[in-house]
Amino acid sequence: MDKAYQIGNWQRSMVIQSAHCPNGCDLMNEEVTIRGYKSIAVLLYWQNQKGIIYLDPEFGKYEHRCDIAIPEGSIVDFFCPHCGISLKHGSEICPSCSAPTFGLVLPKEGEIIGCLRRGCFEHTLKLVSLDAMQLQIEENFYRLIL
Repeated sequence: MDKAYQIGNWQRSMVIQSAHCPNGCDLMNEEVTIRGYKSIAVLLYWQNQKGIIYLDPEFGKYEHRCDIAIPEGSIVDFFCPHCGISLKHGSEICPSCSAPTFGLVLPKEGEIIGCLRRGCFEHTLKLVSLDAMQLQIEENFYRLIL
């Protein structure tokens, strides 16, 4: 599932460069990169297992890396790897599959809300301000940097 956007001959994408837990801990990981970008690292719990999942920072792309094999359709829990706070987004459920959702804070910009079911790619980007965005233009491609 790739949600890179295309307008005419131009493609566009959004790259998250700053994501935090509700307590303000930085979730960006420079050691594990995906397509050259810092990944978003969160602590994952599934049944009796825990590990780190590195989320793809390019909104709408799903090249995640995880050290636990999670079966398709399983519901996981995400926590901050630094302070341990749950990243569950209140009682909000996924509009596609009714699973619980997680939330990541985008400082000054808004939040990302995503589904906690493996294989469901329902994610929402809520922007509060466009002031912190940067536009990167390349040949036939433009990228919004958040």
